[in-house]
Amino acid sequence: MPDLCSPNRREAKRVQTALRLQECGLQLTLEKGFDGWTIDDLAVAADVSRRTVFNYFDGKADVVLGPGIEVDQAKVDAFVAGGPTGRLFDDLIELAHEAVRDRTDEHLISLLRDAVVTDPRLLALVHTRLEEAATGFAECVRQREGDDFPSLQSRLLLKLLLTFFDNALDRTAEDPDRTFSEHFDATVADARSALA
Repeated sequence: MPDLCSPNRREAKRVQTALRLQECGLQLTLEKGFDGWTIDDLAVAADVSRRTVFNYFDGKADVVLGPGIEVDQAKVDAFVAGGPTGRLFDDLIELAHEAVRDRTDEHLISLLRDAVVTDPRLLALVHTRLEEAATGFAECVRQREGDDFPSLQSRLLLKLLLTFFDNALDRTAEDPDRTFSEHFDATVADARSALA
C-alpha cells in the first residue's frame, strides 16, 4: 500500500491545491474583474477554507499571478561568475529561461494573459512584478559585469528580455499546442535571426 503521507505526495498535493486556487482566482478575475471578488469568494469557488488560501498565498495578487519569479541560486551564481557560455546576452536568456522553466501550465498562462488584457488593475500588478524581476536580473548583470557596466545598456538588455516574455505570451495565446518555453525559445530565435 502506498504511503499517502510521504513528502512527495504531500508536495504534489500542495502544488495541485495552489494551482487550483490560482485557476479559481483567474476565473473570478475574468468574470468579475480583479477588484470584484474577495478571498472569501475564492475559498468558496475552490471549496477550501479562507485559512487554506492564506496557507498558500499572501493575498489576491499572489493568487492570480502565482508565485514570484525564482531562479535556483546555483544558476544565479554561475551567471554572476560569467557562465554558462561567457556571452552576457546568451547567459541572460538562459537565466530568464530558468526562471520560467517550472511555469509551464499552459492553461494558467492563457487564463492569466486573458485576465491581464481585460483588467487594467491586474496589468499594473503584472508590470510591478516584472519590474521587480528586472531589478533582480539587473543586479545579477551588475555583479557579473561590474559597476562600470553602462546602465543604459543593462536596461536595454532587460527591456529586450521583457519584450521576449511578452511576445512568448502572445504566441502562447495564438498557438496553445506549444509550451510557453517553446514559444520563448522561438521568440529568441526569431530575434536573433532578425538582428543577424
